[in-house]
Amino acid sequence: MKTFKRVFAAVLTASLCAVTGAGCSRGENSDKKAIEVFVFKPESVEIFQELGAKFEKENPDIKVYVNSPGDAYAILKARMVKGNPPDIVGLDATQTYVDYAKAEIYEDLTDSDIIKKVKPSYIQMLADMEGMDGKVHAMPFAANVTGIMYNIDKFEELGLSVPTTWQELTEVCETIQDAGETPFYLGYKEDWTINSAWNPLAGNFTTADFYQNVTDKTESFEEAYDEPLRRILKLNDYSQGDVFSFNYNNATVGFANGESVMYMQGNWAIPMILQTNPEMNLGMFPFPAMDDAQDNRLCASIDLMFSITKSSKQPKEAVRFLEFLTAQENVNMYMEDQFGIPAIDCEFEFPEAMEGVVEDFEEGNIVSSPQAYYPSEMKVPATIQTYMIDGDKDKLFRQFNTTWQDAHEE
Repeated sequence: MKTFKRVFAAVLTASLCAVTGAGCSRGENSDKKAIEVFVFKPESVEIFQELGAKFEKENPDIKVYVNSPGDAYAILKARMVKGNPPDIVGLDATQTYVDYAKAEIYEDLTDSDIIKKVKPSYIQMLADMEGMDGKVHAMPFAANVTGIMYNIDKFEELGLSVPTTWQELTEVCETIQDAGETPFYLGYKEDWTINSAWNPLAGNFTTADFYQNVTDKTESFEEAYDEPLRRILKLNDYSQGDVFSFNYNNATVGFANGESVMYMQGNWAIPMILQTNPEMNLGMFPFPAMDDAQDNRLCASIDLMFSITKSSKQPKEAVRFLEFLTAQENVNMYMEDQFGIPAIDCEFEFPEAMEGVVEDFEEGNIVSSPQAYYPSEMKVPATIQTYMIDGDKDKLFRQFNTTWQDAHEE
């Protein structure tokens, strides 16, 4: 990967040299060891400050500084290049993380005790992403799930059953339309929302080996993605119409207010839905992407995982903080606050609205979100959005193939 080699060689050189500053105002006390926890989710800053304060009470020799800025990825990249990385980095499962891992920025956690506390399915998911002979350089902490949320009362009123195949899903949509209702509220004005349909479709139509096989040219996007593209386009027929004029907030609030019977989104949308309509009888089921119910897998991703940078001055203290996060009470504090799903192997009571996806989680019937494998240059949601408008599938595949091969050139 030309870009990877050029940019991250500089990052690696800088990050392993002397660190030139704290990166946030620490005001370090000489009798305490300070660690900085950098988290890419600004919405989680308050709960991590709370967890940090709890950790400090249990570990009075350590001071925790939580840093969760807006535009976190850009800020983190700048700090890496300047040789000023945080002690602990919390990111989601994307190729940015993989780039840092391959640049040897992070400690190898493969055989660490904290990794043993993670559910095996997420360790495997991360190892597949990294493609480094089973090695992992982060501790998966929280997961998310993409599925279909639905109005249970409306389903009962219309005599509908939860669909388990693609054909059943289209039949449910047609029944809803025949009753004068709208099956889906789609907010594709923000292209990222397209992932809520694309990830379970593309994920179910491929395997974990698919992306390496594309690089090796033994499989192709054209062959694997033709049917997912047809199906994602079909879903527009079951929407409120003019899907590119409405955004995520429009769609989320619209569904909560009864303007559609179903909504394709992830668990992160639940708080807004229930805040808008606290009385809503909300359910969720796995996206039935396939023709055979037994072939369907629940589309999930690692929403937050933590790495320890090699240049940390306090690696032992960083490990202690991650060990602290894996404690049952602390996992529950975060998950309840953020409507998250634990990647840590512990007891957890799913929110009532998510009961329909619990069985797949418990049985490990999960497929990784394909967006975790795409280099940022591919701009997959934007490319699919353009395809929905112009219908030019050849152009889409040219874009996918060109950017993929450029990103993976040796």
